[in-house]
Amino acid sequence: MPRKPIPASEPLPPVLQERLDVFKKYTAEHAMLSRIDDVLTQAIWEPGGFAFLLLCGPTGVGKSILLRSVAHRMQARAQVLIPGDRLPLPVVLVETPAPFTYREWYERVLLALDEPIIEELIYREVGTSANGKKTTPGRGRSGAKLLDEAPELRRAVETALAKRKVQALFCDEAQHLMTDGETEDLKRRWDWLKSLSNTTGVLLVLAGAYPLLKFRLVSGQAARRGMDVHFPRYQLANPEDCSAFQGALLALLKQACRAVSGREAKTADLQPLMDHWPLFYGGCLGCVGALKEWLVRTVAAALRKGDARLTLDRVREHQLIEARRAEMATDIIAGEQQVELTGSSREQLHRLLQMDIETASPPISVTEESMVRPRRPSTRPGTRKPKRDPVGDQASASSPQM
Repeated sequence: MPRKPIPASEPLPPVLQERLDVFKKYTAEHAMLSRIDDVLTQAIWEPGGFAFLLLCGPTGVGKSILLRSVAHRMQARAQVLIPGDRLPLPVVLVETPAPFTYREWYERVLLALDEPIIEELIYREVGTSANGKKTTPGRGRSGAKLLDEAPELRRAVETALAKRKVQALFCDEAQHLMTDGETEDLKRRWDWLKSLSNTTGVLLVLAGAYPLLKFRLVSGQAARRGMDVHFPRYQLANPEDCSAFQGALLALLKQACRAVSGREAKTADLQPLMDHWPLFYGGCLGCVGALKEWLVRTVAAALRKGDARLTLDRVREHQLIEARRAEMATDIIAGEQQVELTGSSREQLHRLLQMDIETASPPISVTEESMVRPRRPSTRPGTRKPKRDPVGDQASASSPQM
């Protein structure tokens, strides 16, 4: 039965707001999310020499949801194993500030670590007295550089990371590190991250949009010390991707209809919506995170309008306009092209290594019988073989006659 609409000037009643909040916290399990979760978790347990991991993907694919999920799961596991007030934090999640400054980044890390001396360190580093006046000596560029690099805050971060036994530090929206775009600036940021990882032993997970890929081209050392993980969208041309996307859509629609009507939705009742799954795909471009945000807007409007159920018309009302989706599609396709190893790049690699994959000889089959082990000499060079020398009459008889 339809409810009375709620004016826009009034907040939702608590019971309806609670339904909306439950849906907003819900995360639909789907194939791509599970696969990237496994890769990320395995890298945390064993980085294998990597200083940082680049987790890139299109906007709205679910990178932030993944980071929060992994961080929450590993923190909960640590709390069960080692209960206490100052328990280890195997994973810490922070958002990279924009515009980026070292000082603000350090402050966010210390706050995430629940460091009790954060305020004292900030006042001491910035040189601010209790009355709010700056007392930092120095003028010009040198003073500003020292203020931005914040050496005291860095030492505090290194100490806190070791004290809380942090294994990985998640930096969401890490493309803000690349804002300057100049090669020297990127090298300087990479040297800073490498130094921080070397001194702390912490894996730095940089998650962000495709501009983050510039970071892997800084130098050969950056390529060796970094691991790339692509979190892609679902592709319409791939049947397996279409099936996985429909599964995620069905799970989200069940929760969305439950939030609107207040009761469990049956799969058969959702069929009219599922029949239009290409509409949902086109509205989110195959990104489940964007799909979830779209449905959150739809559910909020349905609750305010007093709808008894979720309708396709209500869904269409809150779809992003075509111009915005076209802009998103342009960025996504350009990023996907950066990720792929193109034929020209492959040919360049083979040319640099003087490799010809097509004409290379086939691999040799090695078996235990075919392995020829070199024989070790029984004696040193110049040493006589052991034998009995003749003595007495035998020696005289064997002596050559002159």
